[in-house]
Amino acid sequence: HHHGGHRPATSPWAPLCAVSGQKQVLLYDTRSLELVGVLPYPEGIAHMLGFSRNGSLLLAGGGRGAANGKVVVWDVKSGKRVIEVGEEFDTVLGADISSDHKLIALGSSGKALRVFSTATGELMWEVPKKHTNWIYCVAFSPDGVLVASSDRNGGLFVWEADTGQELLTLEGHTNLVYGVSFSPDGKRLISASWDKTVKVWEASTGKALLTL
Repeated sequence: HHHGGHRPATSPWAPLCAVSGQKQVLLYDTRSLELVGVLPYPEGIAHMLGFSRNGSLLLAGGGRGAANGKVVVWDVKSGKRVIEVGEEFDTVLGADISSDHKLIALGSSGKALRVFSTATGELMWEVPKKHTNWIYCVAFSPDGVLVASSDRNGGLFVWEADTGQELLTLEGHTNLVYGVSFSPDGKRLISASWDKTVKVWEASTGKALLTL
């Protein structure tokens, strides 16, 4: 299997790096490299970690393959679990939280993209069959209007975050798309793939602007 392994995350505003371990997430100070906190994650192994846009929350998505998967969110300052969503039968590989903290999107090895309300934990919408392989990356646009998702076959899509309506199919990658990110102004989408290319897209039209 192309297993991505674990992706650590760095806080956008604080000298803090989160690293996944067995049944726990470790927080390190990036200046002193000291261990400054440990967050229990009894669910298994966190395959993805990410900070919220303002750095106040840390998300972990993971679980145990073919057994369970969910996204857990901690308040970084207190270390308390504040949100838990998803009852997946497959491991969560990609997840993100919207900038207003109201929605969490997750993608799994079960190929389904799901978006949950953080207030109620309720599933808002899902797209079970569009991706043809494991979903590796999920990313909200900075304004929270769009959500992008990518998979192991090179599939890359943009959805309306509130409704799940498909807006764009971005064709061009021929292998696992391992990184997806919106530019800070939300006008560009950047994708990185095992096909050895990075592509820059216009987020409103899906036009390919650049291939590196």
